[in-house]
Amino acid sequence: CINAIVYFMDRLKRAQLEAAALKQQSTEARFEALRNQINPHFLFNSFNVLSSLIYKDVDKSAKFIDQLSLVYRYLLNSQNKKLVLLEEEIAFIDAYLYLLHIRFAESLEVTLKIEESKKKLFIAPSSLQLLVENAIKHNVVSKKEILRLSITTSEKQLIVSNNLQEKIDKEPSTEVGLKNIKSRYAFLTDRPVEIIKTQDSFTVKLPLLEVENI
Repeated sequence: CINAIVYFMDRLKRAQLEAAALKQQSTEARFEALRNQINPHFLFNSFNVLSSLIYKDVDKSAKFIDQLSLVYRYLLNSQNKKLVLLEEEIAFIDAYLYLLHIRFAESLEVTLKIEESKKKLFIAPSSLQLLVENAIKHNVVSKKEILRLSITTSEKQLIVSNNLQEKIDKEPSTEVGLKNIKSRYAFLTDRPVEIIKTQDSFTVKLPLLEVENI
């Protein structure tokens, strides 16, 4: 009888571990699919910008190509990583923001203030890009209604915030991106991804992680 109980408990534990592994694989697949969904859309917009820029300013178009190559080199190099250093993600987002500034000009304002001590902490790769892309996707970005993004650190969190000026004619948001980011972090840490929406702002706080604590 005791042997049967031990056997049953062992099988139950194995089943739980297998279920957790399958759930993680599913989450990673959804997260990767989300990145793959965003990247072609972003690339299409970038080529549209480049096609008009190349006849107006050769030097600026050359820098645009350099920054675009940096963005995709990072995406390729980080696609199989669970975590990257925050300083690596920030270097990537600098290049990414350059492309966005060429596209949106003065319609987009970004404040980037990262504490030096936080740059050696870790983040899920491309999660910052997804939050920036999410803000642009769901809000009006125009000269009359400037989108203001703030990317800062506090304690052991990366904080991404924007003024809220949601598109009126947009399709109802399924929040797939945010759900996948939350699921991704749920496998990395017990610290939650915080989402705060007020009448005039939208903020997401991502945990900054230490590898030895994972």
